[in-house]
Amino acid sequence: MNIIEEVYRELAKLGLSNTDHIDLEEIQNKDGIYLFRIKYENRYYVLKYFLNDEYTREIKNYSILEKLDIPTIKVYAHTDRALLLEDLKRSKKYRLGKESDLMDTEVAKVLAAWYVDLHDKGVKYVYENGDNLYREIDVVTRENINFIKNKSDARHSKVWDLILDNYDLTFSKIDSLQETLTYNDFYWTNLAVKKDRKEAIMFDYNLLGVGFRYNDIRNVYSSLSEEAGEVFIEEYGAINEEEKIIDEGISPLITLIFAYRRPRFPNWAQDSLDTIHSGELEKAIKRIIDL
Repeated sequence: MNIIEEVYRELAKLGLSNTDHIDLEEIQNKDGIYLFRIKYENRYYVLKYFLNDEYTREIKNYSILEKLDIPTIKVYAHTDRALLLEDLKRSKKYRLGKESDLMDTEVAKVLAAWYVDLHDKGVKYVYENGDNLYREIDVVTRENINFIKNKSDARHSKVWDLILDNYDLTFSKIDSLQETLTYNDFYWTNLAVKKDRKEAIMFDYNLLGVGFRYNDIRNVYSSLSEEAGEVFIEEYGAINEEEKIIDEGISPLITLIFAYRRPRFPNWAQDSLDTIHSGELEKAIKRIIDL
């Protein structure tokens, strides 16, 4: 398949049909998701093209957020395979996130407001429409626990039997938690900040789905500086301690499942692997059992 030819066909569907006026620059190609910067008749866009059917869910996710009146970057149009988005490098309202934003308490404050909005509005939406949405926790199956056990250098740890022997009990506790929409993919490269720093939003919604508030809270808090993280938590509000306890035991398993599916074990999963060797994962699983 010639991706460039496919992209031109998608652009024509989106109304950008005069090929003599299209300047195309590839920005990224990762896991079958292609990003192109487009200049068309002195207008600027970013095209996001999905090669794999699974990832086209992001197109629906933008529509969900629009329906819920949750701020996103502007979507000009879409097909069943591509999104035509505003180019944040040319935006008059937003700028792309910077690594230094992770230490900015003002950004942390307005970012918390975006997450509160997502989580508050997401509860009702998930209750009514959640069956067909991505659920990150669905990867935590008995089969996948055995998979990471056998892939890891800690296959003889007693934590695996503890997890498997209490699998049904653990998931009965998980099923009792309130579900909502969760972003699941916090990183500063997915952040847009209003130029006056009075608003911050996340973009790139491929992993948006059903989860628990603390999944996102932990994801953001652990990425921010200590001071910015404290501001984020204070601004976000009360944390559900039961969610926190369950997340501390389940999130390392999710990370390891995704990590061991890759050809080479990624650095970002090392902390989760370390929880096995240190005994922290075993302690976390016991805390879930004792709830």
